[in-house]
Amino acid sequence: MALPGSRVAFSEGPECHSKGSAPQVTPECIDPLYNKVVIDREVDIDVPVLHRRISGHFEDTTIDFNIYLPKTNFQGRFFQLVYPTQDSTASDRTIGFGADSGGYTNHVSGGGGYRANAAVAKISRRIAAHYYNYKGRIYGYVYGGSGGSLVTVGAIENTFNVWQGAVPLVQAVPVSIPNNICIRAFGQVVFDSVAPSIFDAVRPGGNGDPYSALDTMRCGVLEEVTHLGIPIRSWEDYAGVVENRTQLWSTMRKMVVPIIRSFDPTYFSDFWTKPGYLGTENSDLGELWRSSVYELNATVQKVIDGPSGIPDSIILDRVTGTPPPHGLSFEIISETNGQSFGHFTATLDRSSKVAAIHPENDATIVKSISGGVLLKVDNRATLAASSYHRHQIPTEQDSYAWSYLLKSDGSPKYPQRPLCIGSKISQGASGGCTHTGNITCKVIVLDTLLDYDAFPWHADWYKKRVEKSLGNRFEDNYRLYFADNADHQMGGVPKSVTNRVVEFTGIYEQHLRDLSAWVENNEEPVAQTVYSVRGGQVMVPKTAAERKGIQAVTDLTAEGKSSPVLGMGQTISLQAHIEVPVGAGFITSVEWDFEGIGNFVKGDFEEGETSMEVSASTKFHQRGVYYPAVRVAVHRAGNAESPYAQALNLERMRLTVR
Repeated sequence: MALPGSRVAFSEGPECHSKGSAPQVTPECIDPLYNKVVIDREVDIDVPVLHRRISGHFEDTTIDFNIYLPKTNFQGRFFQLVYPTQDSTASDRTIGFGADSGGYTNHVSGGGGYRANAAVAKISRRIAAHYYNYKGRIYGYVYGGSGGSLVTVGAIENTFNVWQGAVPLVQAVPVSIPNNICIRAFGQVVFDSVAPSIFDAVRPGGNGDPYSALDTMRCGVLEEVTHLGIPIRSWEDYAGVVENRTQLWSTMRKMVVPIIRSFDPTYFSDFWTKPGYLGTENSDLGELWRSSVYELNATVQKVIDGPSGIPDSIILDRVTGTPPPHGLSFEIISETNGQSFGHFTATLDRSSKVAAIHPENDATIVKSISGGVLLKVDNRATLAASSYHRHQIPTEQDSYAWSYLLKSDGSPKYPQRPLCIGSKISQGASGGCTHTGNITCKVIVLDTLLDYDAFPWHADWYKKRVEKSLGNRFEDNYRLYFADNADHQMGGVPKSVTNRVVEFTGIYEQHLRDLSAWVENNEEPVAQTVYSVRGGQVMVPKTAAERKGIQAVTDLTAEGKSSPVLGMGQTISLQAHIEVPVGAGFITSVEWDFEGIGNFVKGDFEEGETSMEVSASTKFHQRGVYYPAVRVAVHRAGNAESPYAQALNLERMRLTVR
């Protein structure tokens, strides 16, 4: 084992060659950017399990890493979670899962893509072999969600025998960013005034037809965003899909608008002046966009500095109309020639005339603000960005959902921009990967059916790429599972949404274990999810026997009814029929949330079963509409005490108290 502060050299070998812009990494080749490893510290820690933590970094880079080596239960494998912006500290859950699964854990700071992660994977084998005095083969498994799925796919298409398996999660593909964000923002502009009718229709007990209360224009927009991939059931989480609960507004401000301005600087002007764009379109939708414009010319009266000496707010001489809560750009205008000195973003309060400046703005521009400066304030860039997807039909083959934006002759309905920037962003995040589907190891993909950030059909698109690339090797190397009642949120689910979505950490932990058994022992994973794609929507069968996968499927009723009506104080019995797919495991937990507010209580059930009927009685003392839920956990070995690999699912119903 190297001493802290010492350098660990890679063995001699040829430099890794590149395919396009993506270095092809093997166990033998040397990546010149990540070939100088410095071990900074070694320390023994007893949380979450007793383990040795080895910390290091790569010279002349910003990349550091930690390797977590459990003292006991090493079975010749490691797990490596990746994400473009993570730091080098793994969570206790991640370390504990690795240890419980017979492996150590690598965790590398983001920014180095698959290359830095591959370098740590390679050096970790030497460190682990020495630490455990282990002579056998050490298997490696890389996994990551969302942007981490881009890094993961970069790894599995551009490395060879560095990892033996991978689990991409909530999979992003080259068309995902910024288009998915723009599609959601597109819906926000259109649906704000009719939101309640949309989410009530898709809730349990609703009429199932969110189009029924919409006018022709809004029906057209809902059809568009549905075909492009927003899961229709996800509209129940209206605040998440198109408002700022999931930071949509701040993502538009901090990422989408600047990206478009950088890659496609004439777009914003073209949107408001040229034919084919909503800014000029003679239609109800075009009129809605133009009527949504907020504009103000004002003068700075006072500048208020923050603690760092940089202005954090300003007071204007005038504010007219009602400023929108998001999307405002403030342009500094020269008083002499009308030229622009730059943009910054802020929120604007009408009554106080105070603009609160967002902290991520360019400090040089913000520092130039002084009393008397002229400002042009508007939300035109954000409104234009909200329909950018219409002008970004992907060049990637078989992006079938995007056919909605084509005419019958196959030509685009709207003008196309000279560059599809999604591919550039994807390649940047994945280290040059082009998503060919030519994977070099076994892969299990987990996607979620309520994901409105990385749309579910994207995983099916990549599956088809893999199938085309691998040919007759496909079945031996690839599996795709969909988790129901889960969205894009990795890790713990906020209490406010636990009544309708489940955390999927335990699900992908089981997939990682299935992957290691598949790689190391040739044990086939349980049957993958049966699904179909129709109109941009991924659909699954209603029963566990038909759906397969690893989640339990539950049917919830109240005294035989799916949407009962009862009186205050009346006792009612809820019944749940639970089925586990063949081979997925055994039921380990049944919990009830009677009021549908995320307050789950444990229910009685027979342990060691794969099918059961359970019931619980309750009463309600206030009038209203409730959405009771039952949440079920499945563990492969039926271990109810284990915190790991518990595959959750839930079912809900509507109940009206009068």
